[in-house]
Amino acid sequence: MSEALLAVQGALRCPHCAASIKIDAGVAKCEAGHSFDIARQGYVNFLTSQTFIKNADTAAMVEARQKMHARPFFQNLAHQIAQVCDGLCRGMPSPVIVEPGGGTGFYARAATQVVSSAVAVSFDISVHAAKVCARQSNRIAAVVADVWQPWPIGENSADIVLSVFSPRNIEETKRVVRAGGTLIVVAPEVNHLVELRTKFNALGIERDKSEKIAKSLKNFTNIHQSVHESSELLNGSAQCDSLLSGPNGHHISAEDMELLRTAESINVTHCVNISVWQLS
Repeated sequence: MSEALLAVQGALRCPHCAASIKIDAGVAKCEAGHSFDIARQGYVNFLTSQTFIKNADTAAMVEARQKMHARPFFQNLAHQIAQVCDGLCRGMPSPVIVEPGGGTGFYARAATQVVSSAVAVSFDISVHAAKVCARQSNRIAAVVADVWQPWPIGENSADIVLSVFSPRNIEETKRVVRAGGTLIVVAPEVNHLVELRTKFNALGIERDKSEKIAKSLKNFTNIHQSVHESSELLNGSAQCDSLLSGPNGHHISAEDMELLRTAESINVTHCVNISVWQLS
């Protein structure tokens, strides 16, 4: 929705020259004259020629993630994240949430539903994800951009950076977060989906991931830490969605997906670490 892009245009910056962006007549244009058409679905594509998009989520991966997000664990996780955002945003007249690697904008939507005065920029390298994100809310701007390139976000523009199962570009996070602003990190624990990963020899999760994240955040102070865990009985179709929706989705063939969908139901562990970090 161009309305959503208008709501956050003060935070947007040109990916070529970092100049301010204005939204007008279906175009995002910077002061230096670089322009970007707003797609009819409502998102804007800020990818540059230097961007590497081989690992962008496919349409099938995005569809699988939408189905996965409808399950109780992820609905509850979104609710927990939204409650954390609500506590952080109290007293702020119009908080800005930036969600790098936000996919479909699912968690940004949960946050803005609870924090009614907030606006958000959710960006992802996948055009397929951006098309879904653009339908989430008129307060969530959908942007196609690369987490590992300079973000199309101005310095000191974000009250909250929301990183859920996404790559963490710490230098860009520090640049865009306002003084006293916060970073919310949601990362899988080593036993997250362990039954699926063992059964299908899927990609693993590095041990001590949370400790490594903490060590990388030298300019941040940890103000909250919790673990969200539950077990869920998943049929073959749900197992397939769980694997297809993440990095494993790039390695699953169509034949393997059909086999997965007919697999017997098993209990699967979901376990993630939620940490909140304030910029010092």
